[in-house]
Amino acid sequence: FSEASTDVFNLATEGGNNSLSYFVATQDDALADALRAMPYVPLFRLGRAVLLLESPSSASRSYTGSNEREKLASAGGLMTAEEREMVKAVNRKDRKKRKEVMREEQKRLEK
Repeated sequence: FSEASTDVFNLATEGGNNSLSYFVATQDDALADALRAMPYVPLFRLGRAVLLLESPSSASRSYTGSNEREKLASAGGLMTAEEREMVKAVNRKDRKKRKEVMREEQKRLEK
């Protein structure tokens, strides 16, 4: 990095995950690559005199995906621990039932 690129990187990553919500516009490929590894850092590029907003990086998509999966697992934090256990028990019972049905189907096919 150049000194200016290092300063921009430090500003955008200060506190982790771009906590200050900076947008970064750069032509420095090394800086852009480093920022793509950080979630929640929107990047602008200049291409043929047009300002382009890059699509979210894979780091942003995976970070957001894991957060969304956590929300789904806990119903947005609205489920109690008892309710989560009930859901897990029902899911286990369903899996067991599906396995039994599959075994019965395989036995019928083998005959």
